[in-house]
Amino acid sequence: MERILAVLFGIGDPEREKRRMLKTIGKDLSKDRYKFYKPRGSEVQPNLARLLYETYKSVSAVRKLVQPSDTTGTLRLLVIESSLDERQVEMREQLDEKVIRERIRAGAEIKAVGEQVKDTMLDFVGTFDAVKVKQINTEYNNLRAFIQFCHFDFYFTLKKFDSAISEDSFTYKPRFEPIEAEYVVDDIRDFLEVAEALPQDADWDRVFDLLKVYRSVEVVDRDQWRKVSKTLFQVLGSGVLEKIVQHASEDPQWVAKRSAGSNRIVEPYLNEIKSNVEQTLQKILQERRNTKIEQLVKQVFGTTVVARTKHYTAKANVSFQRTDTGGFLYTDALNYLKAYLLDYFKKDVREIVQDLLIVRGKWTTQIQAQQISDAYHGVLSVSDQIIKLDDNLADEGELGQKLRRAMGRVVDRDPSSQKPLNDLLQQINTEVLRLVNEAAQNLIIIGKNLKNLITDFDRKEHQMVINWRELDGEIEDSLRERMSTMYRQLYYLVQLLQVYAGKKSQ
Repeated sequence: MERILAVLFGIGDPEREKRRMLKTIGKDLSKDRYKFYKPRGSEVQPNLARLLYETYKSVSAVRKLVQPSDTTGTLRLLVIESSLDERQVEMREQLDEKVIRERIRAGAEIKAVGEQVKDTMLDFVGTFDAVKVKQINTEYNNLRAFIQFCHFDFYFTLKKFDSAISEDSFTYKPRFEPIEAEYVVDDIRDFLEVAEALPQDADWDRVFDLLKVYRSVEVVDRDQWRKVSKTLFQVLGSGVLEKIVQHASEDPQWVAKRSAGSNRIVEPYLNEIKSNVEQTLQKILQERRNTKIEQLVKQVFGTTVVARTKHYTAKANVSFQRTDTGGFLYTDALNYLKAYLLDYFKKDVREIVQDLLIVRGKWTTQIQAQQISDAYHGVLSVSDQIIKLDDNLADEGELGQKLRRAMGRVVDRDPSSQKPLNDLLQQINTEVLRLVNEAAQNLIIIGKNLKNLITDFDRKEHQMVINWRELDGEIEDSLRERMSTMYRQLYYLVQLLQVYAGKKSQ
């Protein structure tokens, strides 16, 4: 029975079913009150062109003054910040980098400001409840959908109906002619895509207020848009344009996309503020750290330009850039330490501490003399190790050759191939950090003893060294002044090393 019915009436035949559906769509279109389309001959009529033309006129200014790309930047920010109340605006201002810096310049402690700013950030985020977030996201999606709609290529489509019209000029009265649907069916599809995205319940005054603030001029004739949009939404609701596409393309199953905007802009906005606040605080801390380092370097060396290491340098790290390694981590610390040891320790400190105080000084107790002597020789040992390590990193050195071989084995996008290089660099950096810390500990001991010796020098009854007058006569200038200068230099150097090594004062 099913086979007989299929032969007689085409039941179950997809092609016959398709023709039947197209015939039904054609009948609907022939009776449609808008008279946009003639099914017989598949012609699109001037009435559709007139609707597009009136719409084009009402949004042409938007096309000139606002670009779709604007919605990802300034307009996105405008939608959010124009919705802030007075309290939110005040909190937002407190999170601005200029305000944070001004508070610190006025004398506030960085740590205290950082804690207060983080508290303000938490309070600010808390003001965005679900209702407010939904309102902002909706307004943004409405605005974005409208701008996308305005940038439909009306001119390209309308020129097919009347080749004499000019782009964005409305002084000419167009004479639209019927055209074969095949020439504009794709345009109607594209128009439906942007038109169906327009929310019919949007607060258009809010949308146009935002555009006015953005461009400082009224970009849409609101009364004209109300009239055009009323007709437009009625047309969209009737489904006539969708039927035209179905009939003209002989695809009765085609359906226009009806996707509402779902962009969420509040959370990224808040995350961006959080990130900016954290970066600002970190930047200020880093600037303070750099300033402190610069001041300490100047106190120790009398200049900020110091270069004594040859191979364990920041410049050498360029060769590690293509690898996922940190390179040499303590280049500045080792450079400043080596410079001090070469330029001052082996000359001034040796002359005063070793040759004068340790060798010629008459100490009341040998323990004190031994303590400063051990620290002095400990620093000398570190100095020799630093020179050896730095030289060993030369191309012909053992470590330098190992580094080159490990670098040669690195293969892009193969983390396992970098392990030998990472292990070697970790070994070198660990050794450098050990040398810096060991030197710092011994220099602290020397510094503390120098401070005590200066105090002892000033006493009427000496408790550490009993022949100060004799020692003072051994050098041309003042021994006390030499020891004071040496102590200050040591003090600043140890502070400098601690900045890099992250060690607390002993």
